[in-house]
Amino acid sequence: MTPLRPMLGAATVGMVVVLSAGCGRDSPAVSVGGASSLYPLSEAIAEDFVGERPDARIAVMASGSAGGFRRLCAGEVDIIGASRPISTAESERCRIAGIRYLGVPIARDGIAIVANRANTAVQCLTLDELRRLWEPSGAVATWRDLRPAYPSEEIRLFGPGPGSGTFDAFTSVVMGRPGASRADYYRTEADNLIAHGVAGNRWALGYFGSAAFAAHRDRLRTIEVDTGFGCVGPTDEAVSAGAYSPLSRDLYIYVAYSTLARAEVFDFAHHYIVAAERLSALTGYVPLPSAEYIRSWRLLAEARDDAP
Repeated sequence: MTPLRPMLGAATVGMVVVLSAGCGRDSPAVSVGGASSLYPLSEAIAEDFVGERPDARIAVMASGSAGGFRRLCAGEVDIIGASRPISTAESERCRIAGIRYLGVPIARDGIAIVANRANTAVQCLTLDELRRLWEPSGAVATWRDLRPAYPSEEIRLFGPGPGSGTFDAFTSVVMGRPGASRADYYRTEADNLIAHGVAGNRWALGYFGSAAFAAHRDRLRTIEVDTGFGCVGPTDEAVSAGAYSPLSRDLYIYVAYSTLARAEVFDFAHHYIVAAERLSALTGYVPLPSAEYIRSWRLLAEARDDAP
């Protein structure tokens, strides 16, 4: 496989600062960072919050889950989105820095395997085929290497980089351990660049969160995955029912206890949890059961009461 120039690191892939038209320009901003997988929902909820409170300022950015946890533990951001739970090493980093945090699930999605719409030869892949395709040896170069019935066309691969929670989740499921992956693919934390790359090459393949696919379904299509129980795609119904497991997952927000003492942070975090149930489906995610949101905002209230 001809290697494509990778985009390394956890560069910011998007940023929006929502300002009020009046005195809110002088009010403290709430900073929201972390996973690009959760960026569309964070942006929608920020806009919804400002619609109700015109004096609010919310800054939303994305740098990958790993970058978000680094910034949370360094006290550089108020709230982060994460496409995986915090790791033991990241939790220890926060502990050493004296940062206590609350993490709660906020929505669900699936890891979508995406192909160019002109590629009609490949409809479903097994987990074993995905493993062979992405294993560190990089032995698979053409579609025929993967399955004799496929065309002898070179596969161009696109996907998240090591700073992405989606990368960790995908490699954990497919390869059996987080971080195990071939390196000769175009990697970036920007979902739109993955989509652009796959859309630009008939024989390309990529992966990212299914919410990102919703924004690019006119250019891409999903490849179904057979985990031993037949071919299943990352539809809302399959993700909700668990039929797309193990490539479905919960998405989270994390907030530092210390920032909850600021009314603007607590109010936005509370709004995030409440609005997520309503806005998840509108932005391509699968909402959690109502009881989980009730539990989360109760935990948030308890964390505020326990904040220094």
